Amino acid sequence: MTLVQPKIFPNTFLSDVRTYRVDPGQGIQCEIVCALDQLAATAADSGTAELVVQHSDSQEDFRAAIAVPIYRRDHVVSVAVLATEGHPDTTGVFEIWSPTGSYEELSLSKGYYGNLARFQNVSSFVRFEKGSGLPGQVWNGFRSVIHSELSKHPGFLRAAGASAGNLHTAIGIPVAGQHYRSSVLLLSSQESPIATGFEVWRADPDGFTLESADYDCDSYRIAVGSQIASTDGLPGLAAQCGGAVLCDETDLLSVGRDWATAASSDVSRPSGGLALPFFEADDLTSVTVLLF
Repeated sequence: MTLVQPKIFPNTFLSDVRTYRVDPGQGIQCEIVCALDQLAATAADSGTAELVVQHSDSQEDFRAAIAVPIYRRDHVVSVAVLATEGHPDTTGVFEIWSPTGSYEELSLSKGYYGNLARFQNVSSFVRFEKGSGLPGQVWNGFRSVIHSELSKHPGFLRAAGASAGNLHTAIGIPVAGQHYRSSVLLLSSQESPIATGFEVWRADPDGFTLESADYDCDSYRIAVGSQIASTDGLPGLAAQCGGAVLCDETDLLSVGRDWATAASSDVSRPSGGLALPFFEADDLTSVTVLLF
């Protein structure tokens, strides 16, 4: 089954987000009819993140796309694909950082930067040790990491370049089964955000606890440390599905958010969300959520 939810992203960097279920040994469970399907199939087969950038004269309806495989028991069970039209008025970055050489270092293997040529040039020369910088922190913890206010964040080692490019928030996402493969970074601006909310939920025996978050909209906000039941919200949906999942159901998107006492016309609500579950062997350890 493939869930496609395009064009729900007004004034954002993204133009399309899709999730694909993967049958281990057989690939994605859908007919390949477009370049995004092919990108998902490639990621499912390779077992690592994939990125494609189209030529300016391409007939495809996207400029760049990144595919993130999700592992369980050392098998890819789903793939999430995020795409951008690359409009000149939008700013955002996709990156894949992978181990290089015989040392525990990460280098940039693929990236899309749009009009941020200087930031791209700086990034191509940077190396991150395990535990250092956002890519290295993701590698060290096998968990998504959020950095907000990049120009001031002590852990974001390219802060000056991010500030010059008007990049505000970054999330690092692990690609790992039993062994680490890569860190996917999504770098977002406030003017054309990749997502208007980023959340990392820790899976506990009796539910989920919000470990970290960043929001562009106050009405989306949930306090760090908040807890929800194991079947609630987007984390609960991801746990139930066992793979990446998209959702536009208000009841699920509203879990933990204080909308009940506000008039509907006074509250901004997300139009959808993407949830990415992460496992250690067969045990769910965390869920990463992007709100659109």
